[in-house]
Amino acid sequence: MSAPKNERIFDPNASIVLVGCRGAGKRTLGFMGALHLRRRLVTEDHYFEKVTGLSRGEYLSLHGKDQFARQNIEVFKRMLDSNRQGCIIECGMSSFAEEAQDLLREFSKTHPIVYIHRERDQVSQLLNAADVDQLLKADEKHRGCSNLEYYNLYDESSCGPLSSSGTSSPVDGRQTSSKLLRAREDFTKFLDLVTGRGAKRAWIESPFSVKAIPPEFRSFSYALRLRLSYLVDMDLEWEDLEARADCIELIIDHWPDDLMNVVARQVALIRRKLDVPIIYHVEENPRGERRRLPEEKDMIDSELLELGLRLGVEYISLDLQRNEAFVNRVLQHRGRSKIIGNFWLLNMGAVPWLDDKQLEYYAKARDLGCDVVRIVRFCAADSSPETLEQFKKKLEEAFPDPKPPLVAYDFSVLGVRTPLQAKVLAPVKHPDIVNERDHLATVITAAHAIEGLFRQFLLEPLQFYVLGSNVSYSLNPAMQKAAYEFSGMPHTFRAVTCSTLDSLNQICLSDSFGGACLTTPFKVAIMPHLNVKSHHATAIGAVNVLLPLRGQTGTILDHANSRNKGGSAQSFFGDNTDWSSIVTCLRRAISPRNTVQPSKTTGLVIGAGGMARAAIYALIQLGCRNIFIYNRTAANAANVAAHFNDWAAKQGIANGSGIGSGNGGNQQNGTNNNNTPPPFATPAVSQVCHVLPSLLEPWPVGYQLPTMVISCVPATSSDGNAPADFEMPLDWLRSPTGGVVVELAYEPLITPLVAQMQALNNSRTNANGSNGSPPWAVVDGLEVVAEMAIEAFELMTGRPAPKRLMKEVGRRTWEQQQQRGYVPTSYYDIVQ
Repeated sequence: MSAPKNERIFDPNASIVLVGCRGAGKRTLGFMGALHLRRRLVTEDHYFEKVTGLSRGEYLSLHGKDQFARQNIEVFKRMLDSNRQGCIIECGMSSFAEEAQDLLREFSKTHPIVYIHRERDQVSQLLNAADVDQLLKADEKHRGCSNLEYYNLYDESSCGPLSSSGTSSPVDGRQTSSKLLRAREDFTKFLDLVTGRGAKRAWIESPFSVKAIPPEFRSFSYALRLRLSYLVDMDLEWEDLEARADCIELIIDHWPDDLMNVVARQVALIRRKLDVPIIYHVEENPRGERRRLPEEKDMIDSELLELGLRLGVEYISLDLQRNEAFVNRVLQHRGRSKIIGNFWLLNMGAVPWLDDKQLEYYAKARDLGCDVVRIVRFCAADSSPETLEQFKKKLEEAFPDPKPPLVAYDFSVLGVRTPLQAKVLAPVKHPDIVNERDHLATVITAAHAIEGLFRQFLLEPLQFYVLGSNVSYSLNPAMQKAAYEFSGMPHTFRAVTCSTLDSLNQICLSDSFGGACLTTPFKVAIMPHLNVKSHHATAIGAVNVLLPLRGQTGTILDHANSRNKGGSAQSFFGDNTDWSSIVTCLRRAISPRNTVQPSKTTGLVIGAGGMARAAIYALIQLGCRNIFIYNRTAANAANVAAHFNDWAAKQGIANGSGIGSGNGGNQQNGTNNNNTPPPFATPAVSQVCHVLPSLLEPWPVGYQLPTMVISCVPATSSDGNAPADFEMPLDWLRSPTGGVVVELAYEPLITPLVAQMQALNNSRTNANGSNGSPPWAVVDGLEVVAEMAIEAFELMTGRPAPKRLMKEVGRRTWEQQQQRGYVPTSYYDIVQ
């Protein structure tokens, strides 16, 4: 039995079509997707007017209903035919017509067509209540003319002020969360999944990041089993499920009313709240549910698996013991979802592990193109744990590499026999969830399983550090220790003051060295001594995370899977998370109106030290090509600008055209109110970075006012003396769309710049009420430090970080330091 052709792999540049009813959010998502993928956005309404010279309403009034219907379909067909490559196409109400749906079905053979839908109550708020039932019923027909599906979950971030971290802050109103932030993150991740961009980009950017290595290729990984029957009436908060496993296995074991939409919503919730890969499993005979006839099973389960494929989940769990037609339908529509081929041996007297039938099961799954093979066997004390290990060795000898990873384990009525039987995708439970329907996850949590690995000496306790000339009061140890305890890892994390490469080398050469966060003076000084660096660290010219490489084969994957193990290091790997932490905070706070447009958006960096370098690189990675640097010592700013201009030139990165300014022009499109090109437009030049020589000068003509400002000025200078207070010139803060200020210092938390921004926001509100100018979102230094700690934890351990816990511990530790009256003595003590 060979694998059928995968019918849902499309040309990487094939246009993506969005369909759905009014109020589903197609236009907004289309705008977000076009910016993310750097594609043209084509809207049906605009295209109709472009072709006919009339709006829809005007054409209908002039030519009548019948002629309008014929013209509408003709324009619809032309829109698809003329925009087959490099576009996001947003369809209007024409997609409800049968002729249009026939065109879409044909187009879907070669292009992704995404059905967008959302919660009924959200659609009802936007439409006439009398029309909702009829419209939503007709809307479901879009499933028949599309090949992908996206559930546009309501975004609470559109409700008003919110902390970017979700934690309490002593700074009142320090941040206004950008509207539709989570919707943008969700949809862009969905596009990355269905276009195949996500995993490749994660590996290229940082091969040691958690998302760079799929769970089946990690040394150990765990799947948290969550049943639909529990989720529809869950008694925990979603935040309580964070970092409990490497992925979620969503088990469809319940058939509530409106089943397809209920399942689609749960997938959307898992993605938004937990941000981990999903294994999508449809249980054939769930406990506690009615028994179904074979024909009903095949029909309903096939539809449910098709839904999982349309939703673009990372893994589809497919039972290969079901009939051939059923299996082939799933394999033909697999798209970019990976297939886990299952064999459930659930009865007494199940085939023994050493029976050749087990090898036949594996061979069948491999021949069908399964990415992972899972064999689960009911055990009634008829097989020793060693027998399964003998089978694994037998399989290794029988099948040459490359071959799909094997997930195999015994279970009984008491649960999985031992969590160490399956090294990857082992089933685990949440400590506070009791589910009588599930035998496989009744015994152990991921944290307990990891503790067992240390007890068995498969993993080893290591020593981690934050190292630098003044790190005594770093927040990092408290955050890291809390994460270790949460994850079941007996590592230690210490702040050690040292200032020479010899002392650093002595620490790193220990067999128990696990990794380190580096501060001054090591970030730049260590660069020439590292054999392997991320390309980000090379571009920035600085490293802040150091990892030992202990892989035996020398491959990056082997090195990554040797984390949490001691021994002699072959070499060391350096990465930089300063820039990516800044990017994370900026993305959270940037509003859709200020989404980065390379030719227009302007960023401003205050300072010219190591963190300023990371800030500039963060802006470049966001797509900003007009970056200004201000520093009290202009020569230092010029040196940093020259470094990045030289690097950008070598990368072929050109700056924006400099079109647009904040003196009355339209900041979104670089035109004035008459839609004519601005007279102050300047031609493109080779420089990405520019130096501002003085705070007294007006903003440079020909460039928009900044919408992203990153302050890298220390709250205290390196010699312990208070630096000059820094505030922005008000003329530089007149962006008509507001913007984001990231303050890296947090001693005091309300720095002069933060106080200035709060006063500015308050004055705009008081003067103009709710209709005043858009406020500036302010991200404080604690937020950035927490993101650095989270990324460092994941890089150094390979485990998903308990982000909420680490942020809470970091802020609580800072508050305790304030009560003790601690005053930092250096900038790098502040930022770490």
